[in-house]
Amino acid sequence: MGALHGTVSTTFFADELIGFTTGLLITILLFVLTLRAAKLPGTPRANIGFALCGMLWSAGGLAHAGFYASGQPLNSFYVLASRALQYTGAAAFAIPILAIWRPFAVLAWQRMAAHILQIVSWGAAAAIAVLLWYAPIAGQSPIPFATVWRFTVYTEGLLIVLGAAISLRRRSTLRAVYGPSLAIVIAICGATITLWLARNLHGARWVAIGFNFIGYHLVLLVVLLAFLLFARFRYADVFIRYGIRILLAGAWASLLAFTAQSPTVMHVAQQASSPGVLHVFIVILLANAFLLSFTFVDDRLTTSIIRWLFRQPDYRAALRQLAGKLREAGSESEVGLAMEEAARIPLELSGARWLALHHAPGVTFPAALLEGEIVELDYADSLCRLLPLPNVELLLPVAPAGRVTHLLLVAPGSGHPALVMQDLNYLRGAAAQCGNRLDALRREREAAERESREAVLQQQVTEAELRALRAQINPHFLFNSLNTIADLVVRDAARAEAMTLRLAGVFRHVLANSSRPLTTIRDEIEFLRTYLYIEEVRFGDRLHVEIEMSPEVAGAEIPSLILQPLVENALKHGLAPRPGPGRLWISARAEGANICLRVEDDGIGLRTAPAGVGLTNVGLTNVAERLATLYQDRAGLKLEPREGGGTCATVWIRSGPRP
Repeated sequence: MGALHGTVSTTFFADELIGFTTGLLITILLFVLTLRAAKLPGTPRANIGFALCGMLWSAGGLAHAGFYASGQPLNSFYVLASRALQYTGAAAFAIPILAIWRPFAVLAWQRMAAHILQIVSWGAAAAIAVLLWYAPIAGQSPIPFATVWRFTVYTEGLLIVLGAAISLRRRSTLRAVYGPSLAIVIAICGATITLWLARNLHGARWVAIGFNFIGYHLVLLVVLLAFLLFARFRYADVFIRYGIRILLAGAWASLLAFTAQSPTVMHVAQQASSPGVLHVFIVILLANAFLLSFTFVDDRLTTSIIRWLFRQPDYRAALRQLAGKLREAGSESEVGLAMEEAARIPLELSGARWLALHHAPGVTFPAALLEGEIVELDYADSLCRLLPLPNVELLLPVAPAGRVTHLLLVAPGSGHPALVMQDLNYLRGAAAQCGNRLDALRREREAAERESREAVLQQQVTEAELRALRAQINPHFLFNSLNTIADLVVRDAARAEAMTLRLAGVFRHVLANSSRPLTTIRDEIEFLRTYLYIEEVRFGDRLHVEIEMSPEVAGAEIPSLILQPLVENALKHGLAPRPGPGRLWISARAEGANICLRVEDDGIGLRTAPAGVGLTNVGLTNVAERLATLYQDRAGLKLEPREGGGTCATVWIRSGPRP
């Protein structure tokens, strides 16, 4: 019986040491982060008080279990002081909870009742604290501790239940507040009942230990729920992830200690020849089983609780939607509108504003912001008054090409839960997408400006080349024509005079079109008729000309004077060397996607032509160069033998606008 009592005592103290150590770790982290969050607008100071109550409860409980387990007498100063510290924290729990709930009391009677309840909670906490600390200070207590403890449990539980009933209404309380508040009430009531049962089940020690374990961990759950519900701080999601892990590890360690020292395990170990060895083996097996189950439960429990507490949006879907809008954005303002919407709607912010740094010349921003870091503003910061959005809490930099040029001003609002790390990571990802799009727009703008400058330069070069090429054609034609006139002056003065008049008409046409790179096929054919009148004087009856022009291509534009060098080449190198009459065919028609202009003759042909004939001829080379300059690869000149004798020169131009 003594061994069993010793086992029960060992398990009881192991459970308390593990539970309160876990609670102290969590509440210390809670207190530090709550202090950090106190500068955010709308953060109630009661949060700090609540975190402090949790620390007192856990630290006092851990110290009490440690002193008692070390052999300190129950009436020693250390045991009494640690117990007073622990239950002082429990006695004050109702004060910050009621203060946090009080703003949700909207009706007049609710506000009055909440105010009276707040005063009662302060008075009850003060009375309990005096009774608790009287014993360690005076060495004795006028009231038994069990009575003080029951008064504490009943009073705090009643105050919290009444406070929830008075202040919280489903329609007037935020959805994110009502559910966790209800869970707090249930957890406190559960902790009160289980701890009372643990103190009063004297005949069933193992059952009492189980209720004691549940009660202490329900208190820790209350602390977690209240902290996550009301404390506004950036690392809440990180804290809950590690806080649940610490809490779960403590619970698993307590379960392992409880199971390892249970009567069943001890009875099985006593049946072996070496009870100690078998007991160690059983404990190792249990530890491995708990470790495997911890890994399985931790991930699923943490994910479920975070999803339930934070109700976070689908960040991936939001980023994909933002990427689609940014692809369509053609200006910085459109990028800014997309970023504002991507921040405000998924995160349910009260405000988000896109700001270009050059639009705020009188504002001095923090150096960390200009280095690309998110900056958190205190609501009392003087910078807030200079920004175009009220109640700004965050400045999010947008840095295209590594240089911060824009900001997103973020104002969650006083009634909005704090933006946690996952929210900030989402905003960072959105800012990175916007920075990339701004950089792409800059490159597109620079490329367009570069292409525009290149187009202007190319146009200038093209016009200069065309002027140079046409300057080569006109003197060449004039030289040949004057030679012909000179010959006629001696042989036939009348025909020389007629040819001179026709030559003047040709050059009037050339001068009239000197500034026009293009002309219609109709005008070009009419010019050739005038030109050929001059050539008919030279050839007389030896030259027969046929001209054919399809009506559908008559209005199409072609380079001016593009056919005259071909006609001249046919006359000079094809028909002139041939004895007897010769024929010249000129045609313009559409062939598929091309406009084809042909000059054909039945002269001596390419094989028997003198050296230099072909594209080495100055006129033909000019034609090819002009076509390449104006059309690149969408036009060309082809010179080939004609079926039946002679030469065929073809200019082809693909239909459509010039490149």
